[in-house]
Amino acid sequence: SFASETRIRAPRDRVFAVMTDHARYAAWGPSRRVDVDPEGDPAPNGLGAVRNFRSGPLTTREEVVGWEPPVRMAYQVVSGVPVRDYRSEMVLDEDGDHTVLRWSSTFRPLIPGTGWLLERLMTWAVDGFRAGIRHACEEGS
Repeated sequence: SFASETRIRAPRDRVFAVMTDHARYAAWGPSRRVDVDPEGDPAPNGLGAVRNFRSGPLTTREEVVGWEPPVRMAYQVVSGVPVRDYRSEMVLDEDGDHTVLRWSSTFRPLIPGTGWLLERLMTWAVDGFRAGIRHACEEGS
């Protein structure tokens, strides 16, 4: 498991809108393209949406399994990463003129002994996403 906390100088509604705009993640991480198929409810990014992170021939699929605007989104990995039971939760708390993004993840490695490496890789990806969300919210992009 791993967790992080990010203070963002923006209202919670804005942070929720940015962090749930799945296509934006391509600008913040290792994937060259992120698309949603199928769409969720509400369309396109809500509950049941499957976001597809495409990096060359590899695709990681994640399904949105929790959707509580403007407070919480949760997702699980469907395929593309050698893990079982991967689940992440992103929770937003208001703190004055800031929003605090708390992102926590748990998983079990598919291949014994690889948990430490997978944790480092996934933490690195999440760190890029967190920085991208913060920048987009604070810079208004």
